[in-house]
Amino acid sequence: MNTKRTLKNADTDYISILLLCLCVTAVFFVAWTFTGQWPWKSQAYNSYILQAQSWLEGRLDLGRDYPYLELAIFNNKYYVSFPPFPSYVMLPFLLIGWNSCDSMIAFAVSLLGAVYAFKILKHFDIESKTAIFFTLLLTVGSNWLMTAQNAWVWFIAQNMAFTLSLMAIYYALKNKIGLSLAFWACAVGCRPFQILYLPALLYLIYNAHKAVNPEDKIIDIIKKRYLALIPMAVIALSYMILNFARFGNITEFGHNYLPEFTRSELGQFNIGYMAENLKNMFSVPQTQGGIWQYTYANGMCIFLVSPIFMSYLIYIARSIIKHEKFDMKFTLLVLAIAIIELLSITAHKTMGGAHFGNRYTNDVLPIIFIGTVMLLPKDNDWESFNYPLFFIGLAINLVGSIMFFVQ
Repeated sequence: MNTKRTLKNADTDYISILLLCLCVTAVFFVAWTFTGQWPWKSQAYNSYILQAQSWLEGRLDLGRDYPYLELAIFNNKYYVSFPPFPSYVMLPFLLIGWNSCDSMIAFAVSLLGAVYAFKILKHFDIESKTAIFFTLLLTVGSNWLMTAQNAWVWFIAQNMAFTLSLMAIYYALKNKIGLSLAFWACAVGCRPFQILYLPALLYLIYNAHKAVNPEDKIIDIIKKRYLALIPMAVIALSYMILNFARFGNITEFGHNYLPEFTRSELGQFNIGYMAENLKNMFSVPQTQGGIWQYTYANGMCIFLVSPIFMSYLIYIARSIIKHEKFDMKFTLLVLAIAIIELLSITAHKTMGGAHFGNRYTNDVLPIIFIGTVMLLPKDNDWESFNYPLFFIGLAINLVGSIMFFVQ
């Protein structure tokens, strides 16, 4: 009888995952009909494809300038200025001659991110309907929708970092330290600030291990499982070797050699940028004749374009007001990581350049998501207040991203 119940639940989950993927694809489909950004479309902003092709030709630089791309100029050579992991993913597809694989990869990665968000919710025994809803709140109901729609070089790296961060969180919950830290290393190779997720992952891994081996101390865990660190170390070492071979510095991905930053008095990162960027991060669009003037550069209010930020804060307040028991240490850790990463983002010269919403803040969504999930009440109490937040996030990001791509 127990076996039948288990199989039935497994079937329900597979059906729910299929339904979830169809929901996400349906939203993309609506957007694509207006923008033409179909997953089989070849993209002009394909820096990662060009980089992988150059590697296969035995060259670390791109061989020439592409004026429409953001390229690092170092020793009179042109390099892709972004962390390299997306090119790793594209290499095998280029080997078989699929030279426009990036758009389909972006679509697959988007769906995979939704699937792993769902799996995280199911880990906590949250019913499938609720799990689908909160996954949609995280994805199509947030500014993720903007960056997940196509494979432009600026967007696909964020898309991959989002999915890989969720995968790292999921496998940490499952006590699979090797997979968790390997996927975390991959995420850092897309968006370097994802390095800040490490304390949260180690906390989850520690708790998952202690649940199975309650007598083990930290030194025991290290002795038993240090070999699981090898995949992460290999991935990190590959970045260091590549960075050193190109720029003579194991931590330099190339962004500091972008002309935009070499010509700037304050460089790429400086606290002098923070005041203006913080204002942009929380500013509501101005109105003209009653019409909101949405900007297409440098960000707007994160609570407007990614309402899950608001949901998280409300669930914290709910837990405190109702005196419910929750993991205070992890909640504080999530808040610290989110605040530090957001502040670090504001020290950048721009808040993401041309885009709709506030795409740099999407890097924080996975950690906010696990923080929210761990605060969800078992009886689905207060779930309904998320419905209007979801529809606001979906409508604003769908309409806004369509207007961005067709303007």
